[in-house]
Amino acid sequence: MLIELWRKVVATDYTHFCCAICGNDFDRGAVYPVAFSDHGDELGEMCTWCLGYLNERKASLDAEDPTRDNWPARGWPSFRDLAEALRRYPEPMYATRDALTTAFTDADAESRIYDESVVWKIEREKPAG
Repeated sequence: MLIELWRKVVATDYTHFCCAICGNDFDRGAVYPVAFSDHGDELGEMCTWCLGYLNERKASLDAEDPTRDNWPARGWPSFRDLAEALRRYPEPMYATRDALTTAFTDADAESRIYDESVVWKIEREKPAG
């Protein structure tokens, strides 16, 4: 599993989501974790409880077997990373959908806005060959 931190783009968009990992509802806030499969398929938003649990589980497994530090999860964001992102980005990028639409001057601007919403990215492994 890969995990990134994304910034909420529009303040008026939905705030409550169902965690892609545990299924519980949560308030995603201005910055939130997003889970992906190891192949990069988006699983969805995840709650901070699951982010914490997975990081703790991984830390205990790595302590038992140090060879596990080579799998992609070694780069997961921590609570500290999430707290820092929330400190840097306490508000969504745009107050309303109209403000976002105004910022979409062309396809490149739209792509750039969504790229900028990813505030903590994990690089995908490249296939061998």
